[in-house]
Amino acid sequence: MRFQGTLSAWNPDAGIGRIRPSGGGEEVFVSLAAFPTDGEGPRLDEPLSFEIVTGRDGRKQAAGLMRVLAPQVSSAALREAAGVGRLRLRQSQKRRRMGLAAGAIVALVLVVGGAQLWQPEASGEVRVGMRR
Repeated sequence: MRFQGTLSAWNPDAGIGRIRPSGGGEEVFVSLAAFPTDGEGPRLDEPLSFEIVTGRDGRKQAAGLMRVLAPQVSSAALREAAGVGRLRLRQSQKRRRMGLAAGAIVALVLVVGGAQLWQPEASGEVRVGMRR
């Protein structure tokens, strides 16, 4: 009997992981040997179809894994999603420009104000507030 689930954990060094069944229940152990040899490695949250067998140690494990293709999204939905993305991009660019402009104005005010306060006296006198 085949089950559906997603790869919930994967250790690339050991070549083992766990699959969370879609119908709920206990996670199932899976090894790299159970994956199809299509050249692609396991990816977290990847939808999979699998059979459950009992291993040599008596534990349940996944076997005969097949990758489940993601459902196709209509082009109208993609265009709508792209429009939302463009709007967010424009809004973030506008906020960034406003932030840069505000920062430039603050820097200009600080430079002009500091230059006026820092001008030394031509007569050599030291202001009262600047004596030690």
